[in-house]
Amino acid sequence: MFEEPEWADEAPAGTGFRPVAPRPPPAAASQIKVPLEDESVDVAVFCLSLMGTNIRDFLEEANRVLKQGGLLKVAEVSSRFEDVRTFLGAVTKLGFKVISKDLTNSHFFLFDFEKTGPPRVGPKAQLTGLKLQPCLYKRR
Repeated sequence: MFEEPEWADEAPAGTGFRPVAPRPPPAAASQIKVPLEDESVDVAVFCLSLMGTNIRDFLEEANRVLKQGGLLKVAEVSSRFEDVRTFLGAVTKLGFKVISKDLTNSHFFLFDFEKTGPPRVGPKAQLTGLKLQPCLYKRR
């Protein structure tokens, strides 16, 4: 049986608690800025994390913080890709070169990219390959 420690009897009872302060609202999804210096990171990893509708913002931020020649690793659910070739083309326009791709797994696709420079397209250019499908879950 569990016994209370000696200090439990001496601990003051809490009365008159104030309500906990509310959390500040999260930053808007379009304000993606990590607190890292430009070109200060060797590797950036997106593992099942490209779930937002602003994937381009995530990848442009990775480009900003990655050193020249830095590695971008992406692991994503395979069912989210309508056209892998279009996705790869869009990522290369954002300043990356495809190093490797592994499409052999039935559930996940793995990609390695190298940073080659800043994005090669303007901020208003449409990159249709960056729109991924919602995840498909199968009953097991």
